[in-house]
Amino acid sequence: MATIVGRNIRRIRKQSGYSQARLARLARMSQPWICRLETGDENPTLASVTRIAGALGVNVAQLLQNPADRAD
Repeated sequence: MATIVGRNIRRIRKQSGYSQARLARLARMSQPWICRLETGDENPTLASVTRIAGALGVNVAQLLQNPADRAD
């Protein structure tokens, strides 16, 4: 699950034109933490996923969704 969430964070962050540092500031987290989430090295809590979703302007479900299940 951590890998799916991390990939979604990275994809949406890049689509939004945000750097990891900018996302970290908006979500009130550290940039190294965002990096570890994106690489799947850390398991995000629901609270952190909620904060990141808010910073990215998306709903939590978009960060949890398996990319194979997306209908782009």
